[in-house]
Amino acid sequence: MFGPNISVKHITVPIAGIPDALAGLRLAHVSDFHFRKWGEVYIHAQEALSALKPDLLLLTGDYAVNPHRWQRPLEMLCRFLEPIAQDTPICGVMGNHDHPDMLAHGRIPAVFLRNESITREHNGIPYEVVGVDQHHFGGENIRAALGDARERALTLLLAHYPSTVFRLPPGRVDLQLSGHTHGGQIRFPFFGCVWPNDKISCRMARGLHAVGGTLLHVTPGIGVSNPLPVRFRCPPEISVLTLQAAITKKRPKTKRTQAEVNVDSSPIP
Repeated sequence: MFGPNISVKHITVPIAGIPDALAGLRLAHVSDFHFRKWGEVYIHAQEALSALKPDLLLLTGDYAVNPHRWQRPLEMLCRFLEPIAQDTPICGVMGNHDHPDMLAHGRIPAVFLRNESITREHNGIPYEVVGVDQHHFGGENIRAALGDARERALTLLLAHYPSTVFRLPPGRVDLQLSGHTHGGQIRFPFFGCVWPNDKISCRMARGLHAVGGTLLHVTPGIGVSNPLPVRFRCPPEISVLTLQAAITKKRPKTKRTQAEVNVDSSPIP
């Protein structure tokens, strides 16, 4: 499928041991905008997120195409987030296509985490949102971001690269959210993704996966990147994750729903 249709995917995320008050927390996850010019895909994604009104919007990097040409992507990112931020708090991290000067202007209506964490609350219960800085090789500092000890009932980690999950201290993070793969961007019938663009298996290029004691969610994102800037059988996606207390070890259920905007509902392998 080529075109600007936005897939809105709802995923139930079972997490062992979270308080009942945190069950039902709704997280919207979006990544890899790769802003070139303002168009339908961004308008539809903006409308969808405004209508969904999640408890928290999480961004996992790659707002620009070229990290040294960040001025125009910065303008478009602000344009995209401003109406959403009126109703929804936003946290994010940078990706390998981004430049730190994007954050120096202070106009983005979001909290960007650079090897640090913040505490948020849901139904009066605090939880932790951690972000690692991966805008260049060696920029991340997982130890500094996570600190020495776990102090909250729930820890969410934002990391552009999915493979970050393999470097986490066991049991320290409940849910890691990542992008970078574009879901493969081009997926073939029967085979699906053939190049995840990270040190992960092709099957992990999108969706929810268990890695040790951590759940990993990889979103296909909404933009495209070179060398072939098109999507095929991998539509732009907004992922909506609803947390619940884990009861069984069954595979998390996923459903595709019709949103208030143009939504792709074709089957994807």
